[in-house]
Amino acid sequence: MIMHEWDVLNVLAKHCSPRFFLIGLPGFTMMVGDFITVATQVLNSDVVDAPRYEAQILLGSLVCFPNLYQQMSLLQPVTGAADIITGNEDIKDYLINILIKNARNETCETARCIAMCSLGIWISEELVQCTNHTQVQDALNVLGVTLKFSNKVVAEVACDMLKLLVIHMELLEKYESQLPKKIAEILVATIAFLLPSAEHSSVDADKRLIVSLLLCLLDWCMAMSVEALLEPISATLMEDQMARKAPLLDYVYRVLHSCVYGSHLFTQQSQYLLTLADVSSTEYDPFLTLGNVKNSEAAHSYVPKDFGSLLTITESKKKRNLDWIPLTARMVMAHLINHLGHYPLSGGPAVLHSLISENHDNPYIESSDLSAEVFKSPNLQLFVLNDSTLISYLQIPTEAVFREKISNSEPNIPASDVRIIVRDISGKYSWDGQILHGPFSNQLTAVKNCNTFYSNTTFIADGQSDPLISNCISPEMEHDDLDHLLENLSNSSPECLPHPQLGLSEPAPLPIGMNHDQERNIIDAITRQNNREEEYIHKWSRDLCMSVTSQKESVHHEPRAQFYYCRLFLNDMGMNSWERRNSFHLLKKNSKLLRELKNLDSRQCRETHKIAVFYIMEGQEDKYSILSNTGGSQAYENLVSGLGWEIDLSTHCGFMGGLQRNGSTGQTAPYYATSTVEVIFHVSTRMPSDSDDSLTKKLRHLGNDEVHIIWSEHTRDYRRGIIPTDFGDVLIIIYPMKNCMFYIQILKKPEVPFFGPLFDGAIVNEKLLPSLVRATGINASRAVKSLIPLYQSFYEERAQYVEAIVQQHKEIMTFEDFAAQVFSPSPSYSLSNMGSLNGNLSTEMPSAVGTILADQTSPPLPHATKTNVSGKLRRSASSLSKSSN
Repeated sequence: MIMHEWDVLNVLAKHCSPRFFLIGLPGFTMMVGDFITVATQVLNSDVVDAPRYEAQILLGSLVCFPNLYQQMSLLQPVTGAADIITGNEDIKDYLINILIKNARNETCETARCIAMCSLGIWISEELVQCTNHTQVQDALNVLGVTLKFSNKVVAEVACDMLKLLVIHMELLEKYESQLPKKIAEILVATIAFLLPSAEHSSVDADKRLIVSLLLCLLDWCMAMSVEALLEPISATLMEDQMARKAPLLDYVYRVLHSCVYGSHLFTQQSQYLLTLADVSSTEYDPFLTLGNVKNSEAAHSYVPKDFGSLLTITESKKKRNLDWIPLTARMVMAHLINHLGHYPLSGGPAVLHSLISENHDNPYIESSDLSAEVFKSPNLQLFVLNDSTLISYLQIPTEAVFREKISNSEPNIPASDVRIIVRDISGKYSWDGQILHGPFSNQLTAVKNCNTFYSNTTFIADGQSDPLISNCISPEMEHDDLDHLLENLSNSSPECLPHPQLGLSEPAPLPIGMNHDQERNIIDAITRQNNREEEYIHKWSRDLCMSVTSQKESVHHEPRAQFYYCRLFLNDMGMNSWERRNSFHLLKKNSKLLRELKNLDSRQCRETHKIAVFYIMEGQEDKYSILSNTGGSQAYENLVSGLGWEIDLSTHCGFMGGLQRNGSTGQTAPYYATSTVEVIFHVSTRMPSDSDDSLTKKLRHLGNDEVHIIWSEHTRDYRRGIIPTDFGDVLIIIYPMKNCMFYIQILKKPEVPFFGPLFDGAIVNEKLLPSLVRATGINASRAVKSLIPLYQSFYEERAQYVEAIVQQHKEIMTFEDFAAQVFSPSPSYSLSNMGSLNGNLSTEMPSAVGTILADQTSPPLPHATKTNVSGKLRRSASSLSKSSN
């Protein structure tokens, strides 16, 4: 090796694979230094046919060894060094320096990808082991810079490694508190850097990379706290002080807006977008030089047999390329708006979108399912906004639980709520709106009693309290209504407070430039003016010409129209204005719209994957013995429990992956979900195997999955044909080693593109195994789906359904007709249908529905001095009992 016998080195690197470590020979760690030396010399050589791919696998398989064998020493001299390197830290540094160098300069594309995966695994290893290794930031720097690498395959692998680190968010914060925020800034700056060329590129890989970066940015934003996203960016070199004070979330939305409407929006004002120079610091160099890749593998693509199909696919791909980046950015924005800061919901991570429909809590609908009957409801209207969002406005009875909270010190709660159901490319959401401040209950009672006492009397405005009125004024009425309103707003809506520690009813601070003497002079002037006014009133108070008849205060009446509060909300949002006519339209209510709404609601709102898991005992080499296993070793059970959490299939409301609720496919299954992805694992040992029919059904479910995770405790290698299936494009085979580590073998069909983080020949420890296997399975499933012609992601599919509904059912009408439909959504509602309704709703809406036939108009709002109206939204309760989904 010292004499550089290249033939020997190449043979060793190519044929002495990491399987040497799987055997577990006594004293095998003494050879680790030799393997590193051989692999390094092969990678540093200029030999054309050098096994660079195999040499890089050899290096990548060793990243977890230094932390396990802490006394391991490098017993071979290093070229150019006079001493023998010994000690754990030295061998780790030696190995990671080689990996970082190869990740930057390796010329073979596949070997470069393996180097990227090795860095991702090593960073995860150091974070989990809490070693606080100083070179973690160097490795992250290489991953961040590679995001803008000219070879898009390598750049996407780097993006996948950053996605992998999302699950280690807390460990990253312990290592360096600002590191997650820095990664998000790097993603924002990289997207802004690549966008101008990618949006006009005809190369599919360019747009795919931007889409991957957008989805990676979404994962990081969802994992970070809202407080961290609202902190100013860490760009210390930015000259513009105002731009430096802008929060990170602001820059996230800016780059998303640029992706939707085009990068040209900010070419004149470059300071509005984060640049690579802005994220430069002592820890991160965005302009780190990278070596070129000389040989790239040709991308595999599906080629149809007939010319007609080829034209169809070509046209579809061309249309998709035009809309892919803007559509993804729109989805990311909608996802952040709806889920940032409150995922998962109280229903658990399996529930992402609302299960509420227009028939739920609707007093005019008897059916438990969404049916054509709902279109006849006088309290429902459907709209489309900006040709991209479907919105249903529904007026429903106020829930009893809220009415029971009314006390003398709280405002009256109206008998009706406004429910807004929104459907867009990111999912379905439901919100309940309610008038937050109405007339106070105690004031209505006091005013009523006083009015009956002096309704026909007269009073003289003389500055003195009338005895009759004084008897009716209670301490509550003497309380300042404005103060009361502001106090309620401060307590119920703290987001309205300009300063968290200062209530809305607190005196405002002095205006800028005013001192206390000036303030005192103003107060004195106001006091003198008030005294003069009182003197004037007192002077003329005895004059009979100034006598007036007392006026009774208007008494609040509950609005009677079935769509009144929805109409009020639409008006408050500006939707009834003439300016909105070009972007806000009604939908035609018919049976076809109903079917398409149901179809849209049945579409997924997240990326979904189903992955099979097999257990193979020693000596098992046929499908019947493998499928008959009902349990496994403790290490196998630890892996399965680490892939996700166990869910009860009979009550699970998330992605099922074809599993049944009746127990025929088992009672439980491992399930994993984030706000962007759902994975369910078809575990062979969880499914019944007590009959031939059960084995057949088990094989059908497991064999139809594209990705198989196989745990093998057999001494012989697993062969693809043992489980016969036309699917199983990717096999991730795990072999336990004697030292509590695990050897990974990956078998895939030739057309499946590269994926990570695990690679064929990787060796990882028990702590990392579940998360790495799950991440590799998800990426493998994505790689397989990318080969499907005309494959669409969940948001592309939803966008297509929404577009079809808008094109076929948007109703173009005059402003007068639109206003009439908003005023009365169903003017032809049959009066004969109201007979039974009044009795059923008398306890729910005594003042609204009980007199609903008397008058279709609504009274004006109460006087502003006694009632203050504002809207407050809350997310509708996603009661699972209200939906059959």
